[in-house]
Amino acid sequence: MIGIQMEPVDTLFFRDGTPFSAGSASQEDVGGLFPPHPASVAGALRAALARLNGWTGNGRWPQQLNETLGDGPNDLGKISLTGPFLLRDGQPLFPAPLHLLGSREAGVWRPRTMLRPGSPVACDLGEVLRLPEMPPDDGGVEVAELKAGDGWWLTRPGLEAVLRGQIPGPAEVVPSTRSVTNAQGEILDRGLWREERRIGLERDRSTRTAQEGMLYSTRHVRLLPGVALGVRVSGLPEAWTLPFGQMIALGGESRLAECREWHDDSTIDMPLAAIEASRRMVVVALSPLDLEDAVYLGRQPLIALGNARVISACLSRPQRIGGWESLTRRPLPLRSVLPAGSVLFCELPEPERLRAAVATSGELPRIGERQRCGFGMVALGIWSDKSEVTS
Repeated sequence: MIGIQMEPVDTLFFRDGTPFSAGSASQEDVGGLFPPHPASVAGALRAALARLNGWTGNGRWPQQLNETLGDGPNDLGKISLTGPFLLRDGQPLFPAPLHLLGSREAGVWRPRTMLRPGSPVACDLGEVLRLPEMPPDDGGVEVAELKAGDGWWLTRPGLEAVLRGQIPGPAEVVPSTRSVTNAQGEILDRGLWREERRIGLERDRSTRTAQEGMLYSTRHVRLLPGVALGVRVSGLPEAWTLPFGQMIALGGESRLAECREWHDDSTIDMPLAAIEASRRMVVVALSPLDLEDAVYLGRQPLIALGNARVISACLSRPQRIGGWESLTRRPLPLRSVLPAGSVLFCELPEPERLRAAVATSGELPRIGERQRCGFGMVALGIWSDKSEVTS
């Protein structure tokens, strides 16, 4: 397995499920998606590896590459990807899990407490639905002040603290796009990226002038110094040329990113012994989850995690993602996925099977579909009946 760090030399733009064709929807200020979903990065890396190992860049790549790189968007051949991860100074960052709540202090989100499954209630979804709730000892925190950390990231130590049922400290929380300052106005953290608005138009090739009505605007992201994307790839032949030191096309408009070797192993310390002892766990999504709704509604078990069954969840609106089929030059069908940061609370009827299931999954446990593309990476932790509210 090799690690690849991709550092863009300009802005990046990745489409989400918003229609982006003339006449289908407003083309004003289309925001896109960042970080990109795994399929976008997988496609970019496969194309780059093909060019470095015999493909001219036109039409289909040579048939002898199919065994390693696959053929088409749904066939990855022998390769498997872990990531992408958002990196700062080579260290991975993770979206703040949705069961971690915090309050705003001078514009800065500070984690304060974590949700847990509540008592069963009867509603239109069933008679034993368990909604997430605050711990009973809330430390005097006003519930209305608490929000999930949308747009905030955790360092690896911060995520590991959450998995142990603890609240991460301020140093383990990183903002996406804003700077964090102290009382003296000194910048403590500049964030990870900035948004830039771009204007585009279509040209009439015959006259070389702007095509009437074909104007659009997008919001690109410009990563700050030291911030990059990282991915680990397995299944490549030893004799192949690797993209280290090369520029590859990444995302919309074929923006360029420089590839470097990434040495981090992306492992996370998970409290498996405590999970087995309590017979329950928290499943935190580190990449989008391509799951059947019967699984996260608790109607089917998570076979990949020792037949764990979901009893409650903290979820946001599903992401609609598709892609682009370069050979046929048409968009791929949209699919709904649970975004990274989603949280599933599970019970373990057979806790002894969990450790074996995790051991066979490799670096990080994976659940759901399209795992080899990078979807479905999760981290496992515990939840406690006692409050861990910080002051």
